[in-house]
Amino acid sequence: MNKDWLAVFEALKAVYTDGAYSNISINEAVSHRKGLRESFVRSFAKGVIRSTVRIDHVIDSLAGKGIKSIKQRPLIILRMGIYAIDELGSVPDHAAVNEAVELAKTVAKGSDRFVNGMLRNYLRQKENFAPDKLEPHIRYSMSKDVFSLLSEQYGDEAFRIAEALNEPSEVFLRVNTLKADRDEVIRKLSECGIEGREAEENSEAIRAAGSGIVSCELYRQGFYTIQSLSSMIAVKALSPEKGSRVLDLCAAPGGKTGYMAELMGNEGSITACDVHPHRLMLTQAAMKRLGVSICALEERDAAVYDDSLKESFDYVLTDVPCSGLGVIASKPEIKLSTDPSQYDGLINIQKSILTNALRYLKPGGRLEYSTCTLNKNENEAVVKHVLSKESTSARIIEMTTLMPYNGKVGFYYCIIEKNAI
Repeated sequence: MNKDWLAVFEALKAVYTDGAYSNISINEAVSHRKGLRESFVRSFAKGVIRSTVRIDHVIDSLAGKGIKSIKQRPLIILRMGIYAIDELGSVPDHAAVNEAVELAKTVAKGSDRFVNGMLRNYLRQKENFAPDKLEPHIRYSMSKDVFSLLSEQYGDEAFRIAEALNEPSEVFLRVNTLKADRDEVIRKLSECGIEGREAEENSEAIRAAGSGIVSCELYRQGFYTIQSLSSMIAVKALSPEKGSRVLDLCAAPGGKTGYMAELMGNEGSITACDVHPHRLMLTQAAMKRLGVSICALEERDAAVYDDSLKESFDYVLTDVPCSGLGVIASKPEIKLSTDPSQYDGLINIQKSILTNALRYLKPGGRLEYSTCTLNKNENEAVVKHVLSKESTSARIIEMTTLMPYNGKVGFYYCIIEKNAI
């Protein structure tokens, strides 16, 4: 039995049946077995998830009674087999079919003949499913409603966005300047067999490649954090000053919190909040690893106003819950539950959080509202709505949408300054 294929199956099963996050499920699948080709397992699993909509269209077309007639385990194996045939250049077609059949014999007994027949049928009809013969949303493996939303908001650029979101995301590291400078970390990474290159877009960012980035002793000692380039750019735009009082309303798991502390030279105070206690524990662990001592944790629902915090902070960061359409490349499972009608509830929460954040900000203070989505209804529209409703005088200093090109993920941020009295 091929250990790599079995690990991918286990990771995918957790995502498809339990709603697990892909990064967590893949990490668990990899950690349970030795001797795996870790990078192969990760790219294979992510690729299958990323291509699910397109692959399911193929399966539904080929299955006599449609995709709904197929049980979950053989369905996952079929998805793996079709992806391997289409995308894994290192695996010949016949080998992909054989691996899928052997996997079926182990984890979906009795379905091996069905899997074999379906995959061989696909090989015969593969040309019928060439990209130019598919509707755009299927070609980019995206729900029709979400692709339509992007088309309405971005016009023809929606095609470029969709294509970019289908590309594996680059790995970026943020140097912890409380412990080292970028050149030193790059040098130390090289000693661990990890390639690191300066990212021109941000002075603390490193483009990284190689295995063991999280297991490396440098990571455990807090010399760097894995963080998207877009997220770093957004936090750098706010750049809270040393000695200031900062509120991070949606802090967990602590990536932006830690970066603010590093930019502040670990001087001042940060109140890091989250509604989920277990996620606050992640923030606590991150601050300990980084050597951050100015962060106090609070369990708090950011959408519920607390008058005791009124006009108490020099800076407020509100990285609100969102649809995540900008980070599909790194979290492809978002594609599996993207119904735009679900966004209305999120938008109401976003409006409440931004409204409260403005009230917590001191006169003369600065606030950043950010999301990792490209949905303008969650971005510009939320800011416009709240500023039009609030009696507090405030002005927009900067409003930026980072598109998912050239190593970035889709990200939006808006910096608002409350007028001094």
